[in-house]
Amino acid sequence: VQEQEVGLQHLMNLCPGQDEHDVKYLFSLFQREVYKREDIVWKQGSQGDSLKLLVFGTLFSNLEREAGTTEPVSAGNMIGELALVNRTKRMSTVKCISEEAIVYSLTLEVWEQLTENNPKVARFIDLIVVRYLAQRVCHVSNRIFETRCLPV
Repeated sequence: VQEQEVGLQHLMNLCPGQDEHDVKYLFSLFQREVYKREDIVWKQGSQGDSLKLLVFGTLFSNLEREAGTTEPVSAGNMIGELALVNRTKRMSTVKCISEEAIVYSLTLEVWEQLTENNPKVARFIDLIVVRYLAQRVCHVSNRIFETRCLPV
């Protein structure tokens, strides 16, 4: 039960200002998954068929075809949201780098049902996508400003 409480709290943090009852409903649609060290969560270029909320552990994201850019993913973060919402391919390979990682996953099938039956709650995921994209744009803009050059 403690693990689910932590997961729910992570999702609440990603959905600021939203009704707790609605966030609990959204969390109830997620399925628990466990990954062990070196397990591949997904490969770059694979179809985006789920998003993952990392509850415990650490994952590692590697943009294999983009100059090898890497980024650790810590607990409390969501991954795969953009590929799920846009129905696109994965932009990076993600693997587990901790002894164990516990994630809660929302599948494409459940996402499609949610958008059809409860668009208000589905919008929470849309807002997470927007927030994450805004952070990425800000990060790139800051790098351009600091270095006075465009990333290649």
